[in-house]
Amino acid sequence: MAYSYNRADRLRDRKDEERNVVFLDIDGVLQPGVSQNRFDYDLIQTRADIAEKMKDNAYLELDKYDVGAVYYDWHEQAVKNLRRLLEYYDAEIVISSDWKRSKSLDQLKLLFRLHQLDEFITDMTPYTMHSFKPEEIKEYLAAHPNLKSYVVIDDLDMEKHFRGHTVYTGRESFLTAGSMWKAGRILEFGPFWEGRYYEKTDPKRIGTTKLIDDHYKKVIFLDIDGVLNDDGENRDKKGVMIDDYFVRNLSTIIEKTGAEVILSSSWRYGFISYAHHNFDGSDKSMEALLECLDRYHIKIAGSTPLYFNGPDGRPFEVRAWLCQRPDIEKFVILDDETFWKWNWLEPHVVCTSCMKTGRGTGLDRECVHNAILILGGEDN
Repeated sequence: MAYSYNRADRLRDRKDEERNVVFLDIDGVLQPGVSQNRFDYDLIQTRADIAEKMKDNAYLELDKYDVGAVYYDWHEQAVKNLRRLLEYYDAEIVISSDWKRSKSLDQLKLLFRLHQLDEFITDMTPYTMHSFKPEEIKEYLAAHPNLKSYVVIDDLDMEKHFRGHTVYTGRESFLTAGSMWKAGRILEFGPFWEGRYYEKTDPKRIGTTKLIDDHYKKVIFLDIDGVLNDDGENRDKKGVMIDDYFVRNLSTIIEKTGAEVILSSSWRYGFISYAHHNFDGSDKSMEALLECLDRYHIKIAGSTPLYFNGPDGRPFEVRAWLCQRPDIEKFVILDDETFWKWNWLEPHVVCTSCMKTGRGTGLDRECVHNAILILGGEDN
């Protein structure tokens, strides 16, 4: 197949510092698990027809079920979303899928060629009979420590292995437009805590890339103490404990509304430092938070700016974040403090504080219901 220019050679010849890499899984990303249409066709004939159409007899050497899966079962919109992501960010594919265990790189390129994606493939992660995907990606990253950017797209949630660099497709079992936006944001700005530094030093940069901005439609501004715990009352020697029940309730809001989570809590100071500097084991409270978020596949998409103090502080930070993103359709603020001067933001606030004690008692079912209504979802 002829292309207007040799993208594959150009991508392959780039220095690591110029590479935007997508570590790509296949099952659950391009091929939904429920899609089994290939078994309705004569796959031997299909393979022969493809070899003739592509004018390449190498297809005749491929497994007929692999050819059928790619030809009949790959999700059309997922393929379009992947191509748009790769073209927009001048990115390349490094295959991390277990498909590489039974196929060579050339064979994988033949299969991807059926959707005109072969020109984006430059490599695949190393593997042994006993290695696991996270180890393989880490080994590749160790061999290429100076990549410009990278994102891991997989239906296996690997956030704890590659904090801030992952897009999880397990819920939908294919690469949706929303997942494409998230992957693009990571390739453009790095993990969200990197984005915070961009936002502070170069405020115009966020507004110049519409592909990134457009995906923000619904947002949850999240406080932690008094929302995901009962105002820090559940403490022990390990630090503040996060309540699984409240995190599960947060997950319910996300599932019902499709909203993204923006951290507005003072925890974002520690979260940014922990994630950015990879302080493994140094902060038990942060480990507890991340463990619970990972359990429910909840990603922190960003944080409000760290600018202001006093009773106007958090409202000011939320407004500053919103001012750079005028296309936000709906948002809710989950917070337990009663002294913030929310003003016009008040109708968007769900307060988790007890009226009698003034103490945050956590994200209960009534708060979940109210948050879903504010975000325009249906609570049923």
